[in-house]
Amino acid sequence: MAGQTRGRNRSGSGSGRSTSSSSSSATPPSPTTPTKPRQMPQPLRLNSIGLDPSILVGKTLTTIRRSPSHPALTLHFSDNTSFQILVDGYDPVHKGVPKELEMDDGFVGVLEACTAKSERQRGRSASGGKLAKGKLITACALIRMTDKAFERQKIQDEDVAWPRLAPSFGRESKWDQNHLGLAFKFAPSEGDDMPSRWHCVWATLAEYDEFVGTCTFRSYDDVYLNKLERTPRKGRSKQKLRNGQRN
Repeated sequence: MAGQTRGRNRSGSGSGRSTSSSSSSATPPSPTTPTKPRQMPQPLRLNSIGLDPSILVGKTLTTIRRSPSHPALTLHFSDNTSFQILVDGYDPVHKGVPKELEMDDGFVGVLEACTAKSERQRGRSASGGKLAKGKLITACALIRMTDKAFERQKIQDEDVAWPRLAPSFGRESKWDQNHLGLAFKFAPSEGDDMPSRWHCVWATLAEYDEFVGTCTFRSYDDVYLNKLERTPRKGRSKQKLRNGQRN
């Protein structure tokens, strides 16, 4: 599956958190001037950093953790190794345009199934947890994806004293954005005659209007795989040392 092109060709109409309401005012509308258009991003490079995802083939996934504050997905395996799916170029200090990891509905279901009930009841996004039964990864690769990115140009009022009740949006620009996603397969469950399907994780960048929540910009970025090195806990080491001295 590596090197294949997958296009979802999404349009901007379904990406906003809510639809924009029509603008109105008690006084005649004041002259408006369009905001300066954003430069269209250059096509992202398709040479991934990080590890070759095929390193995960043959490993049994036991736990999935989604970071609540960063675009990162941590995968823990039965052989005591851990790996992270990360966004290329993401800086936790200077975050820039908000980034998020998205995934297919099938893998969302896996993530939700191992999320604590208390968190699901609070309406939080699925954060993951320990799987009821480990899942063997039979295939894993980076794939080339093409999605429809867009930006809506917001028109600002020159008359600050009499602003519009709702923002007005002008011209919308769209372009095809190439990016890398991480795709993988699990071995079929026992007694399941259905062939295993591909799952995929990719990265999005999006900005929303602060007043009405309409998505004004949406694009895509590359993801990559990195190994998470575990460091021994000092507390446990000291405790073992103390127990050894007592004995």
